[in-house]
Amino acid sequence: MKTIQEQPLAFWAQPRARLAKLVTRLFLVFAIGLAVIPAPAEEARPQQQARGPQQQARGAIQYGITGHYRVGCWTAIRWLDAEKSSGIASDQAAVMETLDGDGMRAQYQQPPASEEHQFFYAIPGSEAAPLTILSGDQAVLTHRFPEQAKSPSRAPSAIPLGMPWIVSVGDSLGVETIGANEILNREAAVAVSKPRADEFPDAAVGYEGVDLIIISSDGHQILESLNGKQAEAIKHWLLGGGRIFITLGGQTQQLAASAPWIFDLLPLDRDSSTIRSMDPSAIETYTSSQQPLKNFDGLLLPRDRGRILISGRTARRVSTPLAAEYVVGLGRVTVIAADLHDPNFATWPDRLALVTRLIGSLLVPPDDNLMATNRATAFNDLAGQMRATLDQFPLKRKFGFSIVALILMALIAAIGPLDYLLINRVLGRPLLGWLTFPLAAIALSALLMFQSRPASADKSAVDTQSGGTDQLIRCNRMEVVDIDAIDNVGRGFAWSFLYSHPAARFDVSVDPGPPLDGITASDDSMVTAPFGYPGRAFGGIQMEGEDARFPSYRVTMDGGENTRGRLVDLSLAPRSSKSLATRFVFTPQLPAGLLMTRRSGSELLEGSLVNPFPFDLLDGMLIYRNLVYLLPTRFPAGGKIDSVDTLRQKNFRWQLSRQTALKKNKTESEQWDPSRFDRLQRVTEMLLFHTAVGGSRYTFLHDDPLAALDLSSLLVEDRCMLVGGLRESCTDLKLTLKGSQVDPSPISPGGQKHTLIRLIIPVEAKRLTP
Repeated sequence: MKTIQEQPLAFWAQPRARLAKLVTRLFLVFAIGLAVIPAPAEEARPQQQARGPQQQARGAIQYGITGHYRVGCWTAIRWLDAEKSSGIASDQAAVMETLDGDGMRAQYQQPPASEEHQFFYAIPGSEAAPLTILSGDQAVLTHRFPEQAKSPSRAPSAIPLGMPWIVSVGDSLGVETIGANEILNREAAVAVSKPRADEFPDAAVGYEGVDLIIISSDGHQILESLNGKQAEAIKHWLLGGGRIFITLGGQTQQLAASAPWIFDLLPLDRDSSTIRSMDPSAIETYTSSQQPLKNFDGLLLPRDRGRILISGRTARRVSTPLAAEYVVGLGRVTVIAADLHDPNFATWPDRLALVTRLIGSLLVPPDDNLMATNRATAFNDLAGQMRATLDQFPLKRKFGFSIVALILMALIAAIGPLDYLLINRVLGRPLLGWLTFPLAAIALSALLMFQSRPASADKSAVDTQSGGTDQLIRCNRMEVVDIDAIDNVGRGFAWSFLYSHPAARFDVSVDPGPPLDGITASDDSMVTAPFGYPGRAFGGIQMEGEDARFPSYRVTMDGGENTRGRLVDLSLAPRSSKSLATRFVFTPQLPAGLLMTRRSGSELLEGSLVNPFPFDLLDGMLIYRNLVYLLPTRFPAGGKIDSVDTLRQKNFRWQLSRQTALKKNKTESEQWDPSRFDRLQRVTEMLLFHTAVGGSRYTFLHDDPLAALDLSSLLVEDRCMLVGGLRESCTDLKLTLKGSQVDPSPISPGGQKHTLIRLIIPVEAKRLTP
């Protein structure tokens, strides 16, 4: 018989024993779970790269343009070696390693530098990303990309997304002061780079993050010092969608002699350019200025070309354009017939207002209040919605919070009340719990593993040892091809999301497909590289340093006439995806004589329309300014529509916003839903014509990382656009799986794909016959 003093000890001893038993069981379950979870595939396990001893750093690194760059964009890198007479390290720097947007180490392998090619190119995945220059397995030099400065114009810095980045050749015309306020201690809202001649990249990709290049007449000495590759880089960047603002006043002849390639692009004749004294009254009216200007010297611009922004007159009262905008390829050039660096304009208080208005919305800060109404998603950009749309795979099982909560409740019930009542109360055998509890944990783990299998998996697909791994790899792609039939320019962009259910390591290559081969005379470059970076634009989380679980992969680029870039040894963890982008440039080959006719005194097109492509166009449209002609669902290759008047016509903005007319002069539009990720075609359409539909006022989203795809500014008077979908992709993405037990032959992964092609066709006004 227990005494009174022993009873409290017995009362507390029993719960302590139960707690010890419960802790022991939980530890046993944890050990069993570690044994049950399968290890990653051998080929996907990270292996640290062997590195030799680091050499003593010498020389300096130039990043981007005067130290300015954008995260996630191709960035020019130049290694200056003080010990070499040429100033560049031409025989060592062939591989540059940095981190991509996922924190993985990416090595950009390129030919050695030379006097002709002095720059390397890489994509930093984050601000202040590390950069290592490799020579073989040896780290020659270790640096970091510059951090984001408080005022990017004053020091080397990363240019934040949404801040305009302007490269100035000569006088910057005061744009570096936009948004600055000394009283409020507010820095400028525009980043301006003023490079020397040797700081200009020698490839068009080096200008990927640049929004505008300002060329002032007093910068002709800098342009004259550029080598052929640097001038070609600016030219190709403009033709591929860039934008230039240029002043052509009294020093036009010097500028034409220094950079004749500029006048080759514009509808101007540099040999017979005429300079006249201009009346400034039109410019004063345009800016509502109260400060008068003196007469100035300017170039006579053609009256029948481009979009006239300011119409004025000479000192002899002859009508002439003073400012105009010309479409060049897929880019734009804004010209003003005046030397704005001249003291007559430099001291004029409204010069900056003139420049800002001529450039347009680029220098106008966005209205962030519009974005504040969208709180349904983690991103604030159309690129984020496209990323979420492409990252949807039927193989990937997603469980909601309710399912996870039920699983946890079932596990707690199994190790708690059920185990105690069944084993201790009903059977009366407490030691039996050491057997029933592990069996319940193993059964639940097996059930979860079975439910997480691919939705479409079968026996052959699950068996990776038998060569069925390719059935568990998917690729969703969005592809856009743009062709300008006037300047014979072609470009393309393909965004691919690779998904692998098991751990995998493979090489990625992208080659022209049959549709692209049928319209290409020559392909200049096709480079595939990682795409995307952390931040609100893509809805990602900021990565802190390197993801050491994965080995590095390589982005190889040859230096031949046709640049090719592919990924080597890319690793994917189980049930993970990777974002890649392919950018390609080509010279199109289309039938001659492509032309559309506009009715005189009207904005309607007339005449016939022929499909110039050797493939069918699906759900096509013919767009002219704000009017769209809806083509048949299938417009066959070489097919002809005798008269576009027979096609259904609609307001293009209404077509984009799905606006319909109701009774009593009322209309209804489809509200844009940023949280929908099941409409790949719809999101692609919005990316291609975001400005035409109203921009952020309609979608409540920014459009910064993929703004180059928006060709709304090309819907002008002398051009129309033929748009259609393709049944087959223009480029073929091939994967070569690596490992001892997989088939080494390349595979084409299945998945959701959407390809659009846009063709710019010239429009000519019909002449009235007397």
